[in-house]
Amino acid sequence: MGDDCAPARCHWRCALDVIDELLARRDAITGEEMDRLLDLRWQLRRGEDAEAVLKIFCELRIRMERKHYLAFFRIRRWLENHIVAAARICPAAEPVLVPVELSHYCVEAIRRVCLCAALRNGVLLAPRLRFAFGSAVVAARPAEELVSR
Repeated sequence: MGDDCAPARCHWRCALDVIDELLARRDAITGEEMDRLLDLRWQLRRGEDAEAVLKIFCELRIRMERKHYLAFFRIRRWLENHIVAAARICPAAEPVLVPVELSHYCVEAIRRVCLCAALRNGVLLAPRLRFAFGSAVVAARPAEELVSR
């Protein structure tokens, strides 16, 4: 991964730009793929529901990655840089933040890998895991973008 896509330097709109490039190629995508790409774009723009982003991304990746590998590679790297998994041993415990690696095509498989990574730090009694956007995404956005959502 190049320095330009390191979490500290990654342009927060990068994934949106890649999706816009895919949407501009109307002849290369179906109407249903366009709808789901728009859903993904909307969820990314909102920046509130990382779980929904991952579900839509995984669905689209299964359908479209073969034809649009480079675009999905770029989106995948952006997501890995900006989404973390927060694992808790119980609801009252402090979360253990685990990097998300999108080496699987299903959110539940990704969740399991993240839980296993969190287990390396101890035993989870009643594990809970949620996906969240890292603070770098929100911190990099201009103030007017945060207010206008």
